[in-house]
Amino acid sequence: MPPKKSALPTKERTLFTRLISEYEHKKHKLGIKTADTILKKFPEHGETLAMKGLILGSLNRRDEGIELAKKGVRHDLTSFICWHALGILHRMDKNYQEAIKCYSQALRIEGANLNLLRESAFMHLQLRNYPPLIDARLTILRMQPHLRMNWVGLAVAHHLAGSLDQAERVLASYENVMRDVPDRNYEHSEVLLYHASILEEKRDFQRAAELLDANARQIVDQRARVEALARCYQHTGRKDEAEAIWRDLIAKNSENQRYFAGLLSARGIDIVQTSDEMRAQALALLAELQQAHPKSTAAKRLSLVFAVGDDFAAQATAYARAALIKGVPSLFSDLKSLYRNPAKQQALEAAVEGLRLEWAPKAGETESDPPSSYLWSLYYLAQHYSFIGQAQRALAYIDSAIAHSATLPELHMVRARVLKRGGDLEAAADAMVDARLLDGQDRFLNSKAAKYLLRKGDVDEAVKTVGLFTKADAPDPVFDLNEMQALWYLSEEADAHLRNRDLGMALKRLHQVDRTFQEIYDDQLDFHSYCLRKMTMRSYVDTVRFEDNLRSHPAYFRSALAAVDLYVGLHDDPSLQDPSKAAAAGGAGANGSDAAGGANGMTDEERKKAAKKAKKAEMKAAEEAARRKAADEAAAAKKKKSGASSDKDAKRDDDELPAVPEDKDPRGEQLLRTATPLVEAARFVQTLQERAPRRVETWLATFEVAIRQPGTHLLLAARALTHAHKLEPEHPELVEKLIRFKQVLASSGAQQQQHRNVIDRALGSIVPADKPCEAIYTEFLQRHSDQGRYLLGAAKAVVALRGREEGKEEAKNLVLSLVRSEVKSDLATLLRARTFLTTALSLGPGAEDLERFDAEAQHKFPLASTFKSAVAVEEERKRRADAHWH
Repeated sequence: MPPKKSALPTKERTLFTRLISEYEHKKHKLGIKTADTILKKFPEHGETLAMKGLILGSLNRRDEGIELAKKGVRHDLTSFICWHALGILHRMDKNYQEAIKCYSQALRIEGANLNLLRESAFMHLQLRNYPPLIDARLTILRMQPHLRMNWVGLAVAHHLAGSLDQAERVLASYENVMRDVPDRNYEHSEVLLYHASILEEKRDFQRAAELLDANARQIVDQRARVEALARCYQHTGRKDEAEAIWRDLIAKNSENQRYFAGLLSARGIDIVQTSDEMRAQALALLAELQQAHPKSTAAKRLSLVFAVGDDFAAQATAYARAALIKGVPSLFSDLKSLYRNPAKQQALEAAVEGLRLEWAPKAGETESDPPSSYLWSLYYLAQHYSFIGQAQRALAYIDSAIAHSATLPELHMVRARVLKRGGDLEAAADAMVDARLLDGQDRFLNSKAAKYLLRKGDVDEAVKTVGLFTKADAPDPVFDLNEMQALWYLSEEADAHLRNRDLGMALKRLHQVDRTFQEIYDDQLDFHSYCLRKMTMRSYVDTVRFEDNLRSHPAYFRSALAAVDLYVGLHDDPSLQDPSKAAAAGGAGANGSDAAGGANGMTDEERKKAAKKAKKAEMKAAEEAARRKAADEAAAAKKKKSGASSDKDAKRDDDELPAVPEDKDPRGEQLLRTATPLVEAARFVQTLQERAPRRVETWLATFEVAIRQPGTHLLLAARALTHAHKLEPEHPELVEKLIRFKQVLASSGAQQQQHRNVIDRALGSIVPADKPCEAIYTEFLQRHSDQGRYLLGAAKAVVALRGREEGKEEAKNLVLSLVRSEVKSDLATLLRARTFLTTALSLGPGAEDLERFDAEAQHKFPLASTFKSAVAVEEERKRRADAHWH
């Protein structure tokens, strides 16, 4: 039997009404006093307990608030106020599942409460529980059919659930009901455009066009209407009318490439797959448009997509000439997409080289073109040669440009990028700092300088640099950047800590990236009600769909893979959980990457330095924590003193800001000392499987976690391998994982053997079940004997096949073959290969084979500092310092 609900006397009932009003008006201190007054006489009054808990939750005392609200529910199970308050607290705590349970219980008691229905609908939408969302929206509409937002809310619910017919039917019913709407009413206009967008999504273009035509006077956003109308006409065969609309839109905005693409499509011209006939038609049409709109850059740029041969060379030269004379820094970024065609790449190189020679200063001649034209041609060519891998030539061009005009930050930025691509991260960071110093007020330059400092591993200097643009009252610059959700910084600092072997801080930053994405997802809750009130349904639906795929974002994908690799490394070597040992240890992550190991294969001296640096950082963190604690205590004392003299402030708490939460794990040591690293890795892997299933790296990471787990791990590992094989059958890491899997399967116990038939069927799409590992390895090597990344994969495979000792010599020879002239190897592959030599094959400093590898690799990539000796690197560092001094 639930406890019997006790009614309050009149005086306390009045106080309780006042308590609710004080909560609604955010008079939190007064609310607590009022609640305490009631609870003195009625300490077990459930609704008062729940309301006090709700106020405490609003004051950022969530745990106390939830406990009080739960106590209130226990004392009054039949009060919807208690359940509602507990639901709100769970919603504040982002615990949406528990919030929905509480709202559902409250609705059983008070089913006609509109606030409850609306809030439960928002919770269901937040969790994408579409059937109960539709039920809630239908109930709300039946209770208030006169409100536009209730009709639209039901239509949106059906739309997001995939029931386009139902959504369209709801909107059609709304339009029949709401007849007396004045022309050009914005909210009604948005409903009509939303209705048309649903019809487009259904591919019912005829009805969409009719709707847009019939309501032309009522739609406010005419541009959106005519764009949609053009698309609908195009799909219903009314090509002439569609073409007329696109031409009219181009006349109004001749720089919008979508309009040109629409016009070409109306003419039946496909931009992606073009025949010679289509190409000729497109060029003729674009030439006509260029005559009609001579200032249109978009028409000229689109012509470069279709032009070929001499025609392309002529148009590209004219396009580049105009941009370089104007001094357009983004010209290379604009034309870079054309580089997918090797012929166009060569033509662009020849065109800009010709312009450079034409504009090059000549003795005794006056300049007819602006003197900056020559400078911008050098700027373009430096980016061009860097992009195609000719770093030294690119460096020569950008140095010439800097000699011409040393005060232009863009030139130093390109120089930094050239050095970075060439592998000299330290010199690149110095160049980017030079760019920043030329304009100290430019936040973009500041961020780029910090990013390059992180790339070279100088975290302290990077923090100081970004601190120039963060809040002065923030506890530290990184705290402010985390609050601002600066994903670029968190990701880059995590990578820097991984390279510096500070695994605790790396994990901390990786988890902050994960938390940032969760915050972005949680923030959409505020828009569920806002967008329905403002009737911005088209953008709202796009936002919800974007949030559904939020974690497919490259920043999350990269950070999640790094976290998985790091956790797998912690599982394989628990000694890494000791920060001092982690800083001194070598070794690579699960995939032979440098996530849990040294980026370049650390020497003994470097390991000692890293350990010393970690110790110093630990002491610094302790000092910072002590300083922050003292500052908080001083602030609290000051606040208490000022609060005693002004009792008025208790009447309203809007000016109260929540205290900065204490960082209980400033160095990430608690994260590092997890007892279940594989469970943590599996959490990231699960998200990647849901949000990035088309990326082969997702399934390779899944394999690494599954192969280490007990139970039915082989089934999960086999599934991961089959997915990876479907996406990229010749991935260089797949053969090594396949060999490891077959070895584990052969030595597995009786429990795993029960699944043997299922596993054999799953792997049948990759290799026959009876095919020996030796044959798999040999065939892979024969297929890919001239590609560096595949040879590195083969080296890893031979270690897995024969063991570290027996396979060491063959693996070493395979890695050494990467630097042969006939083998195609990029810089990233050679860096990974060097890490493999120093970690998996234990080649230390001074080893003859390692020195030979470095010498040959340096011949291929002369700028890469990783392949240079410590003496050479130090000499270059001194040379740069001397140059700056002079």
